[in-house]
Amino acid sequence: MWTIALSDAVATDRRLVGTLRRVPARLVSDDHQAEADVRLIRLSQPLAGGFQGRVPRVIVADAIDEIVVRAVMRSGAAGVISSDVTVEEVRAILSAVVAGYFPVPYRLAVALATRLEPLSATVLTDRDRVILDHLARGDTIRVIAQRLGCSQRHTRRHLRILWDKMGVSGRAQGLAAAARQGLLNP
Repeated sequence: MWTIALSDAVATDRRLVGTLRRVPARLVSDDHQAEADVRLIRLSQPLAGGFQGRVPRVIVADAIDEIVVRAVMRSGAAGVISSDVTVEEVRAILSAVVAGYFPVPYRLAVALATRLEPLSATVLTDRDRVILDHLARGDTIRVIAQRLGCSQRHTRRHLRILWDKMGVSGRAQGLAAAARQGLLNP
């Protein structure tokens, strides 16, 4: 049996409380936090409050996406659930949290996995490859712009688009990803 401490905001969500009652779970209020095995709190609540110790926190969010998952992980919480979960999903999430895992919703995991697949070489244009080769040689934006016959502003814009294509945030990550995928000329 789970012992779940509910915040006031979560406790007012009747559907979620009904689902949690079928887990089975012994629901306790916020003033009995020390007895809880898991504590559910709303994402809008302050996470750094007086709730310290061994009890993992599971955040309840209305919608879960990559940004929410990152925020929850940065907060130190042990998991995240949406307020429209089923009993089976709650069991699986709480089991994973208690076992020390950070469960991610399946649809989000699939989206992240497809985003992390290696970039296909056919996605890059010839100009993308030329710019990557210049960057790999250590050329500056000014030098690359001169060699391509365009402005530095245009070159920076092209690089931002290239980093978006590759799913990276800058030069170092872009070159590392290109090298791993064999996209740089030897």
